[in-house]
Amino acid sequence: MQFSRSVPVRDERETHSFPTDDIVGNSLSRFHEIYECQDCHSLWWIKTRGTGDPRSTYPEFYEQTAERFDDQRSELIRNPSVAGIILHKDSAFPYSFFEEILEIVVLSEKERLKELYLSREQNVHTSVKLWLRRWFLKEYPQESEEIQKKGFPSFSNQLLSLDAEESVLVSEFIARDQFAFITSCEDKWQLQTYDLNIKQILWTKQIQRPFLEGLQIPILFYQSGYLCSYQGFQNGSEYYSKLHRPETLCIYTLEGKEILSISLKFRCYEILSTEERDISESRISHNFNFTILSDKLYLPHQSQIHVYDLKTGKQLRTISLPKSEVFSGKAFETESGQLLFHTLKGLVGMNAEDQVIFHYSSPYHPVFIDSALRLYYYYSIVESADSGKKIEFKQTHASGISLIRALASKPVEFPGGIYLPFSMDGSYLLDSQLKIIKELPFSSTDTIGPHAFGIEKTPVLVTDDRITITDDYSGIYMIDFSGNLIFEKEIQSEVLSLFTFDGKHIVVVLTKQDDYSDGEQIELILLSPDGNIIKEKILPSLPGLSVSFDGISVFAKGNQIYSIDLFATGKV
Repeated sequence: MQFSRSVPVRDERETHSFPTDDIVGNSLSRFHEIYECQDCHSLWWIKTRGTGDPRSTYPEFYEQTAERFDDQRSELIRNPSVAGIILHKDSAFPYSFFEEILEIVVLSEKERLKELYLSREQNVHTSVKLWLRRWFLKEYPQESEEIQKKGFPSFSNQLLSLDAEESVLVSEFIARDQFAFITSCEDKWQLQTYDLNIKQILWTKQIQRPFLEGLQIPILFYQSGYLCSYQGFQNGSEYYSKLHRPETLCIYTLEGKEILSISLKFRCYEILSTEERDISESRISHNFNFTILSDKLYLPHQSQIHVYDLKTGKQLRTISLPKSEVFSGKAFETESGQLLFHTLKGLVGMNAEDQVIFHYSSPYHPVFIDSALRLYYYYSIVESADSGKKIEFKQTHASGISLIRALASKPVEFPGGIYLPFSMDGSYLLDSQLKIIKELPFSSTDTIGPHAFGIEKTPVLVTDDRITITDDYSGIYMIDFSGNLIFEKEIQSEVLSLFTFDGKHIVVVLTKQDDYSDGEQIELILLSPDGNIIKEKILPSLPGLSVSFDGISVFAKGNQIYSIDLFATGKV
C-alpha cells in the first residue's frame, strides 16, 4: 500500500513540512522515517523529497510519500537481529536504517557482529560493513592494529622486523626453507636471505638501486640454481617509460657470493602498426630474458650473445648472430647437443663450434615460438619455420564476412597441443598439428593487444595435466588437456599474478577492495590440481609476496615480514 501528495515550492529557502498524524496518528518509531499506525499497528516509511523538472536548479514541488512495509521487513524492524540484517541485504529501508538497527543489535549480539567483521561477511548492506569497520576499530583497537599489519584476519606469524624506515620490495624463495628479499631505506638497498628453520638472516649485501623505472619485469628471481637481480636504469625514451631498460645484471650463488655484475646492452623496439599492419600490431618487443644451461649464461648483448661460465665468472666467448638478429634471451639445447636460439624475429641453430646450421628470420615480430619451430603472430597467423607454410585462424560472422582473429595473450604450449586465447571472442584448444580440439567460450586477459603496452602478466598457466586461464574482471577457469571445464569462478577484480610453486597447485592473486578496509589489499586463492579452492586469504599488499615449494607464503607489510602455511587447516 502506498500514498503520496505534493505541494508547489513557495520559498526555496524552506522545505515544506507535511503532517504524518493524518496517515498514522501520533505514533512515532525509534527509527528515522519509520512510523507505526496507531489503529492497525502496521509500519510505514514516510519521507519528504523535492521533485520536478530535473533540469531545474531547485525543486518545483515537495512530495510526501508513504509506503507500508511488508511482513518480512516489519519483522526486522520490530525484532532487530544479525540474521535479519543478513537476510535483508538488498531490501529497501531508509538511508540511516542499518546504522540505527546496529546500535540496537550490538547490545545483545556483540560477539556475532565481531564474527561478521572478522569473516568479512559480504552478504550484508554496504552501510553495515562501514559501521562494523568503525565499530571494530573503536571496540577492539589492538586486534584492529594487528589486522592492519598482518592481513585480514590476523592469522599469520611474524618472521622479522626491519628498521622503522625500511620496506620490502620483493621476495623470492631460493630453497625449501630459505627466501631472498630486497629492502629499501631512503637511498639504500639491501639484498638479504632468511632461513625459516633457524629464523635468522643468513647474509646481507648492499646493492645498487633495483630496476623500477620501466616495465614491471621481475627484478629478483631464481634461475637454474642461481639468484639473479636486475639493477640500475638505462633511459630508453624521454617520453615513454616502457622503453626503459635495466643497467646491470647481478648473479649470485645461493650462499650470497656475487659471481657476475654485467653491464647490459639490451635492445628493444616499438613495433609500429604502419610497418607490420595486419601481422603484429602496435606493441613493444623486448629481450629482457636470458638463459642458463649447464652453468653457462647466454645473455643478449646488442646483436650478439655473450656466454659466461658461472663456475668461474669468466666470459667464455661471444656469438655473433647472422644478419644482425637480436637474441630474445631464450635458448634451448637439443638432444644432439646443438643450441637453438630464439631471436626477436625468428630462430638460429648452432653446433658446438658456433657455426650456424639453421636460420629462419621473419619480416615480422612473432609473439611466441613453439617447440615445433612455428611462429605465432598477434593476428592469428602461424608460420612454420621448417616449411614456410602459414595457417590463419579466422572467424566468420553472421554477415558472411570472415575476419582473422587477434590474440589476447601469448599462446601457451602444453603436452600434445597449443592453447590460443583470442581477444573478445573465446579461445581454441589445438592439437600438435594445430587442428581444433575444442572451442572455448572464454579467453584470457588482453596482454599483447594495441592497448596493452608493457603488460608483463602471464594470464595462462600449464601444470601437470591442467591449464588455468585468468581474465581480469571476468573469471578464473581450469580445463584439462582435452578442453573439459574443471573449475570456473567469476571474479570482479584484476588478476595481479598467476603461478604454481610445486608444478601442481595454483596460486591466483587478485586485487581486493571492499568496505571493510580502505587500504591496499590483495586476495590470494590456492587451487588444488582438481580445481578445489583450498584456501582464500586477504593480505596487505603484493610487494614481498612469494610461496615456497611446501606452500609457505611470506608477505610484507611496511617493515614487517610475515609467513602463513597455505595448507594449514583450521579456522581462518
